[in-house]
Amino acid sequence: MDFDKSSPVVIALAKEFMSAVCRIAPTWNRAFWRFESEEFRFGSNASYVTPDGVFLVSAMKESAMYDALNALGRQLWDCEPEPKKRFCVCLLGIENSFDYEIKFEREDISKWRITKIDGKSGIPDGL
Repeated sequence: MDFDKSSPVVIALAKEFMSAVCRIAPTWNRAFWRFESEEFRFGSNASYVTPDGVFLVSAMKESAMYDALNALGRQLWDCEPEPKKRFCVCLLGIENSFDYEIKFEREDISKWRITKIDGKSGIPDGL
């Protein structure tokens, strides 16, 4: 990954997501945004943790947030110098202390799924 190009995009992703989560759920502790990307298909979903539980971020209510994050995610995907080595999934985790971490997966497109289907918690799988 070209760090000179990708670092500003990662920072912009973290800022955009933190701003949105602070607006959506002022009592949040942690939040996760998962971006999945292939050549002609990409998308994302997100969840956040409050003292009352884990909640999924609504794609309907927060379409502007998802549009902005997906555009940044695609920019980040394009920072990969070789198409064959591009990530297929990235996971941004943020804390209410404003710490953040981003992880990349280059092989398993199902890694870190965020769902509540089949009794899942809404926390990314494997965390």
